Amino acid sequence: MKIDTDSAAYRWYVVVLLLLVFILSYFDRYILSLIVDPIKQSMGLSDFQIGLLLGPAFSLFHVAVSIPLGLLADKTNRKWLLIAGIFIWCTMTVMSGFAMSFLPLLIFRLGLGLGEAVVSPCSVSIISDYFKREGRARAISIYMAGPYLGAGLAFLGGGLLVSALHDVGHVDILGRSFAPWQTTFLLVGLPGALLALLMLTVKEPPQTDKISANAADEAKMSAVAYMLKRWKGFGVLFLGSTCNFAMSTLTFWNVPLFQRVWGWDVLTIGAVTGIFYFTAGPLGTALAFWASKRFGHGNELGGMYTLILGLCITVPASALYPVMPTAEIAIVAMFIAFIGKSAATAGGPAALQMITPGEMRSRSVAIFNTVITLVGPLLGPPLIGAATDWSGNPASIGYVLCGFVLLIGLPTAIFMALGFRHYRALVEDMAAITRARAEQGDVAMQTTPATA
Repeated sequence: MKIDTDSAAYRWYVVVLLLLVFILSYFDRYILSLIVDPIKQSMGLSDFQIGLLLGPAFSLFHVAVSIPLGLLADKTNRKWLLIAGIFIWCTMTVMSGFAMSFLPLLIFRLGLGLGEAVVSPCSVSIISDYFKREGRARAISIYMAGPYLGAGLAFLGGGLLVSALHDVGHVDILGRSFAPWQTTFLLVGLPGALLALLMLTVKEPPQTDKISANAADEAKMSAVAYMLKRWKGFGVLFLGSTCNFAMSTLTFWNVPLFQRVWGWDVLTIGAVTGIFYFTAGPLGTALAFWASKRFGHGNELGGMYTLILGLCITVPASALYPVMPTAEIAIVAMFIAFIGKSAATAGGPAALQMITPGEMRSRSVAIFNTVITLVGPLLGPPLIGAATDWSGNPASIGYVLCGFVLLIGLPTAIFMALGFRHYRALVEDMAAITRARAEQGDVAMQTTPATA
């Protein structure tokens, strides 16, 4: 049976498949947060060391290799690069189950960041080339549900898995005994093999929205130089997305927060958080889908408006839920925060594609991810862990989380309000260039003699 790779059904099949890859990457990334205490007790770690495993251990290689891999993705076959990334990160997840001390686990988390560094740059670039500008934001909004569905699966399904493995106890595999937290890593790292095989069905699309006149001009283009020359417009987008990503790192501390402040167990916390990801996450994605169409109609600003709307919801809600007087009120505020984060997460990459030339799409996403990662998981979890250690009271984690949100969120709101006009100018410039290139192509086709 021949597959029509030019059909709308196939384009959406590619979006769904890449969404599944994104979901799995976040599942493997977040599963560690459900087994913090068993790992801490088994290895005798401090909250600061746990913070390093949750944040920098993953993010360090993510930051170091994202831009080089983005450059490679713009110059080579993105599908094969993505398949290689899936193999690497799933292997690192499985190997984490063999770790017996802090250093090996740190190294395997570094490898996880290395493998997952290709996911968004390749996927967003592929989706952008499969869809025209007017439909691109909606397709990317669907794809960007991945972080919330993946984290939701980690907390809900992972919570059930961790609880079941705790009841089973140590498991003997090939003559070696594995603790429940080690068995968790072994099991969640295996499904990547199936997705890697399904990726073979994806056809590499040609690049669109190119602004270079020829291959020589394209080879000279630098994504960093392009963005720095237009730093005011890109800066507004990067700042807003960085703030939202920083809000997302609070989820790493949800299990310790609800355990220490309200006495919840891991299964309950995992179930509630997972349900939120599966409900509030899609609600945020639906909000982003609606906002990108409603606010972006006719001016291609839907992605940025979606990002701003999401931040207006998530910043106040994220500041409030860690300091609520009861767990029940806290989870209501957290649910609202999840909706905002999901909408803002979809808005950022969609807004980026409206101001980025086709020749550097993968690099632009890699640079985007690098910047937001520096403030988000790289600095957030260890700073929160260090502040909690410094307080001398583990139950003070709620006030630490609230302070972190206010420190990041309030300045972001001010700078985005002042700089929005610069982003709007870049969108208008890119739209004009794209229309001019399309018109030149039409003229060339009309004036070229037909060949036999």
